[in-house]
Amino acid sequence: MTNLLEINDLCVEFGPAGHAIKVLHNVNLSIAHGEAVGLVGESGSGKSITSLSVLRLLSEPPGRITSGKIVFEGRNLLDLPRSDMPAIRGREIAMIFQEPMSSLNPVMTIGAQLSEAIMLHSEQNESQRKKRILELLKLVGIPEPEARLKQYPHEFSGGMRQRVMIAMSLACDPKLLIADEPTTALDVTIQAQVLDLLRQLRERVGMAVLLISHDLGVVADVCDRVVVMYAGHVVEDADIASLFDNPKHPYTRGLLSAVPSLSDTRERLYQIPGSVPAPGSVKRGCPFYDRCDLRKDICNNEMPPLHAHSSTHKAACWVTSSDAEAVSQSGVTT
Repeated sequence: MTNLLEINDLCVEFGPAGHAIKVLHNVNLSIAHGEAVGLVGESGSGKSITSLSVLRLLSEPPGRITSGKIVFEGRNLLDLPRSDMPAIRGREIAMIFQEPMSSLNPVMTIGAQLSEAIMLHSEQNESQRKKRILELLKLVGIPEPEARLKQYPHEFSGGMRQRVMIAMSLACDPKLLIADEPTTALDVTIQAQVLDLLRQLRERVGMAVLLISHDLGVVADVCDRVVVMYAGHVVEDADIASLFDNPKHPYTRGLLSAVPSLSDTRERLYQIPGSVPAPGSVKRGCPFYDRCDLRKDICNNEMPPLHAHSSTHKAACWVTSSDAEAVSQSGVTT
């Protein structure tokens, strides 16, 4: 598959020059046309900062992209004037933010907000816009869409507001949809409906999806591939089957061990010891060092590169990488 989006060695800092704190460390991520990629990790791992960087929505100051490339359809978005970005946001790359109530304008009707999103990127007249809005609301499963046009966000349930946000993001047929925790604060049945909707829409319109989540079950249900982040670093990148069947990074193993299952007989769920290091506190080495039960001396001194275990599986771990090298050199299969 040809890549639609490529993020290469992206670095982001916050704070004044000379006292800045680095929050993204040489992040690499790619998404092919029509592919669904999950971006997972604990809170504070850098997932949302990565997505905001793609759309250049970071507040500058205090944040700034210091190096790297964000290449979308062959164009480095970081080389474009800021005045060119509004034409890309919504039209080519759309985003669903975490909390739909704060993302929708409380004093504008749903119809007016959807109409505004279409007006920004097309020359459709009022009649054409209304027809498109009704199509979108039907597409995302909003009942009685005609009557809903004059209603305000507070008249919708959480799940319905999230559907409106999805409809708004699809208004101009984007090639890439970034969904940042789209099921946060929704109950289980509504979560399932929203995820099923995303899956159906992806199949129907052929858009690529970057799904940001801390829920591995959600990612497994929707995505083709998973990128795991920890403390601003990409620590693993693999296809769904490979990551769940044979995770290579100790952090990924910890995340998977903490997921409950119906067959679970443990009295208590597994918990990764320790906590995520504060941004800027790790000056060298692997940021997972203090929490890792496989750590070696080299782990405390040098950050490992992403090592390819197969054509679809990479992990940044000195221990598993050296083990893989040893197995490869000895000719032993596992």
